[in-house]
Amino acid sequence: MNSNERRLDHSQAEQRYREYRKIAHEVTQEEFPETQIAGVTYNDALEADRWKSLASSGARSTRADWYWSKEYPHYLNRPNRFELTVKRGGVLCAICLGQLSKNGTNVRMNLIESTPVRPSPLQMRALPIISFAASVFADIVGANELWVIDPKPALENLYKEEGFGSREVYHGPRVGQRRIL
Repeated sequence: MNSNERRLDHSQAEQRYREYRKIAHEVTQEEFPETQIAGVTYNDALEADRWKSLASSGARSTRADWYWSKEYPHYLNRPNRFELTVKRGGVLCAICLGQLSKNGTNVRMNLIESTPVRPSPLQMRALPIISFAASVFADIVGANELWVIDPKPALENLYKEEGFGSREVYHGPRVGQRRIL
C-alpha cells in the first residue's frame, strides 16, 4: 500500500469512527439529559490540566499523573479512538481518552479523570456516564469487553461498583480492570 492509499484509508477510517463516536455521544446525551456530552478538544485538555493547580479545601487531593494537553495529539492520530467530555452547565466535569484494541474486541479507557472540585456538578456520576458512553461505543464497533487501563489501586472498588472486575494483567506490564459486555 503506497502513502496515498494509506492516507485515504486513514481518512475513511477517521470518518467512519467519527460517526460512531457521534452516535455514542448522542445516545449518552439522551440517557443523561442534564449533561452536555461531546468529544475532546484541545481547550478541554488544557482545562483538565488546570485541575492540577486547583487548591481548595473541598477539592480532591489526587490528580492524574499525565497532562491531557500532551496526550491529546497522540489520540488524534488514532481513528479508532474513544473520546468523551462530560459537562454540566458548561463546566467540564469529566474527560476520557481511549481506543479500540487492534483486534477490535476491547474498548480501552486509557485516561479518565473527573473534576477534583467537591461537590462535583455530577455528584458521583462521572464514571457511570463515561462507562455508559464507552459501552455504547463498544456495542457500535462490535467490541465485547470494556477495560480501564492502569487504574489507581485506590480506585479499584469504585470501578468494581460500576461492574468491572478486579485488577488483572492486560498486556505486558500494563494492568486493567475488565467488564465483559
